[in-house]
Amino acid sequence: MSATAIYQFNQIAERSNNTRLLLTRLKEQVSRLNALEWEGIAKGEIDENLTEELAENRQSTDIILNELQQLDQQDSLSNLFSLYMLYRTEIDDAMGLIAQGKIKEAIDIDADGIDEIYDDLYAEVAILEKRFIEQKEQTRRIADFGTSASLILSAAIIGSLFHRFSNKLWAKNQALETALQDLQQTQSQLIQQEKMAALGQLIAGVAHEINNPLGTIKASADNTHKALQEALVELPYLHQRLNDAEQASFFELVERALNSQPLIASTENRALKRKLTAQLQEYGLENARDTADLLMDMGIHEQTEFLAPLLKGDQGEWAVQFAYNLTCSFINNQMILRAVDRSAKIVFALKSYARFDQIGKKQRVEVTDGLETVIEIYHNQLKRNIELIRDYQPIPAIWGYPDELIQVWTNLIHNAIQAMQSKGKLMLATRQQDDGVEVSITDTGSGISPEVQQRMFDAFFTTKAAGEGSGLGLYISQKIVEKHQGYIAVESQPGCTQFKVWLPIGAV
Repeated sequence: MSATAIYQFNQIAERSNNTRLLLTRLKEQVSRLNALEWEGIAKGEIDENLTEELAENRQSTDIILNELQQLDQQDSLSNLFSLYMLYRTEIDDAMGLIAQGKIKEAIDIDADGIDEIYDDLYAEVAILEKRFIEQKEQTRRIADFGTSASLILSAAIIGSLFHRFSNKLWAKNQALETALQDLQQTQSQLIQQEKMAALGQLIAGVAHEINNPLGTIKASADNTHKALQEALVELPYLHQRLNDAEQASFFELVERALNSQPLIASTENRALKRKLTAQLQEYGLENARDTADLLMDMGIHEQTEFLAPLLKGDQGEWAVQFAYNLTCSFINNQMILRAVDRSAKIVFALKSYARFDQIGKKQRVEVTDGLETVIEIYHNQLKRNIELIRDYQPIPAIWGYPDELIQVWTNLIHNAIQAMQSKGKLMLATRQQDDGVEVSITDTGSGISPEVQQRMFDAFFTTKAAGEGSGLGLYISQKIVEKHQGYIAVESQPGCTQFKVWLPIGAV
């Protein structure tokens, strides 16, 4: 195969990879845009901040779509464009109702139907990603075959000239030996570089994980501000509008709301809301659906008999809205605290992962802490279609190098996620064995062939496409385990691969 042909195949592979990257960006952007739009629909209003965020995200989405439309892959992308236009039409209709102040009509939209269109759009992007990955890998293999053939021919020519360069070759061997010694001395720096490279690949998912709690905090703070303003205006009229029985019912509602837990959106909750709405309609409330929304937000959805004196009165709807405004700050504060805790866990995991130990001395290491740090880093990849199973038996702390062990768990867990193509079961187990601890990492991926198992711990050996792996992950992991006087073993068959790492408890 000529050099021109090899270059052309590499160019095709590069274009396929660029298309796949655009699809990945589109998937993340559409997910973010969907969350913002449903936030507006759920709130029943589009404030200035939300309008600005929607405009920015829609512009970013349009830029990605325009780049995709300019590619020479239009036939394979036509269904994607059609699904996006269909989704855009449905969601824009709903957003239009909100903009016109038609809140009731917006609430009555077919949310499940729009969700189905969004799921189809998300699935289409995922299918296209996989297709272009396969296309890239196929063309890479063809190009690599051509390259190998060229190298074989070159090797034959070099062999015929070998005797002329024996002295130079000996000198080169000496230089390589020196370079190898230098490489061994800088192993810790290489480990850190691998960690940073892996962190770079994870940064998009980590950013998404940080943005979610930040969005929750912002929305909760805005809702609290608005609710408190409305409550302060209405507070002087409480005793004027409600009699003693109604006030007792009102304050019981407030107390129950403060002691309740907000519900997470689900299909079952929609059924509860319909049932609650029907109950409120029996009291003759004109806006029973809106009042049901407020009660659900306050965690009140069953055993509503105590509300009878309040709802039978003329000020029932006003009182429920007032109670919601009074308790809104507490409910939103709980959401903010959970979001802050989530963000703190992510930041702590990143800090622990990226830390570089320059002391070089053994420390007491809790093995499960290192495993949990890596799980937190890979949370975005694990949360969708991977079932994570922890089987942690009590084990003692060991003496070791915590930063280097984290790199071992990172390499093994990352390889497991890739082997399952982000779908399957991942089991992490720990147990004490003899004078050490054993960590096993098991996945339900495609398995590792016996031929690959023989070479998988060799430096620079990789089965991944060019540019997707350095071939140093398992090599470095083995060296780190051996540095701890432990060992690493693998058992694999289609549908089940298990890596076992044994580490001695040791001493300083």
